[in-house]
Amino acid sequence: MGLRGLGWLAALVGVLALPVSAQAEGPGFRLGERVVLHLGLIAEIRYDSNVFYEPANPSGAAILRLVPRLDLATRPAQRGGNVPHAIDFRLSVGMDYNEILSGDAALNAHRSFGAFANGLLTILPNYPFSIDITDNYTRTSQLPYQRGINYNLDRDTNEAGLRFRYHPGTGRLDLQLAYIFGLDLFEVAPLQDLNLIYNKISLRGSWKFFPKTALWIEAQETINTYLHPGVLEHPNSYPLRVTAGVTGLLTFKLTLNAWVGYGNGFYVSGPSPNTAIGGLELRWRPTMLSTGALGYRHDFTNSLLGSYYDVDAAYISWNQYFWKFMLGARLQYQNIRYQGIGPNQAVVTMNGQRTDDNIQVDVNLDYVIRDWARISLFYVLQYNNSSNQLDLGPQGIIPANYLKNEVGLRMTLAY
Repeated sequence: MGLRGLGWLAALVGVLALPVSAQAEGPGFRLGERVVLHLGLIAEIRYDSNVFYEPANPSGAAILRLVPRLDLATRPAQRGGNVPHAIDFRLSVGMDYNEILSGDAALNAHRSFGAFANGLLTILPNYPFSIDITDNYTRTSQLPYQRGINYNLDRDTNEAGLRFRYHPGTGRLDLQLAYIFGLDLFEVAPLQDLNLIYNKISLRGSWKFFPKTALWIEAQETINTYLHPGVLEHPNSYPLRVTAGVTGLLTFKLTLNAWVGYGNGFYVSGPSPNTAIGGLELRWRPTMLSTGALGYRHDFTNSLLGSYYDVDAAYISWNQYFWKFMLGARLQYQNIRYQGIGPNQAVVTMNGQRTDDNIQVDVNLDYVIRDWARISLFYVLQYNNSSNQLDLGPQGIIPANYLKNEVGLRMTLAY
C-alpha cells in the first residue's frame, strides 16, 4: 500500500493494541521470607470476523493466543501490609503470541509476537516519604489495515519514571511529584516519521476530608518531540493540563469520581486544543455480588493521524456474580474528532478534519475454578463510522468504516 496508505492506519494502533490486563493472583512460590514468584498463562482461541479492519469484504480467521508471564515480588506488597520496611519491588515479564489459523498462507504470515517487561521499586514504603522507580516496556505487533501488506505494524514503547510521595501523619494529605521519560518507536520504516520522545512531569495533591472521600488537584506538563517528522508532518507539542476533582463514597453503595479542568495542546503548527476537560464516573454496588458503572469523559489526545483528536466518550457496565460464575457486560461510545490531518496521510477530509463514531460492546462469562484459575467465554463487537474516506491510489477511494466481531474461549492461570 505504500507510505500514503499507512498514515491513517497507524491512528488506531494505540487504541486497538491493548496491553495485557492484570489478573488476580494465587499464593505463588515462596523464594524466601519476603520474596514470592508468581507464574501466569492466558491461553485463548477466538474467531475474528475482520482481522484487517476492512470496510468491505473483510477477512475472517481463527486466532490462537498465548500469554505466558512471570512475576517476582516482595510479599508485604502482595498482602497489602503496612509495616514499615526499607524496600518493596515487583518485576513482571512475559510475551503475547498470536497465531492465525487459516487456510490462507498470506494471512497466516501475519502471526504476531509481543512482549512486556515492567519493574517497580519502592523505597521506604509505608513511611511518610517514599520513592517509586518504575520502568515499563511493551512491544506490540498490530496487523495492517489492508490485505496485501507483507508486514505487521510493530511498535516499541518504554516509560521510565520517578515519583516522590509525601503523606504525613494520618495520611489524609498526600503529595506526589512524578517524572516520566518515554519512547514510542515504530520498527517499520514507513511509520518511523512518527517516532516520538516525550517528557512528562506532574504534581498532584489530595486531601481526605472523610475516611473514604478525597479532594485532589493535579498539574501535568508534557513535551512531545518527534525524532524525524518527515513527510507525515507531525508537529511537536507541549500539552498542559490542570485538573481538580473529588473521589470517594456518596453513600455506602454509591461511589463518585468527578473531575474538571483546563487543557492546552500548545502545538507548534496547525490547530491546537484550548479547552475545558473533565469527566464523571459513578459506581453502584447494590449487593455484594453486583456492580454497575456509568462514565463520561471529554478530553484531547496526541494522535498519530493528524496532530491530535478531541474525544467525548461514554460507557455503561455491569458485573454480576452468582455461585462460581461472573457475567460482565460493557457498552462504550466514542465521538473522535481528528484535527490537523496533512495531505500525505491518505485521508480524504474537509479542511484537514475527520470525525469518527465508534461503538464497542464487550460481554464475558467467567467460571472460577480456583482463585488462580478461570475459564471465560467472551464476545467483542467494534463498529466504526467515519465522516471521511481513504485514498488508496489504484484501489480508489473507500469509506473509513469497519465492523468487527470476535468470539472466543479463554483460560486464565495466575498462580
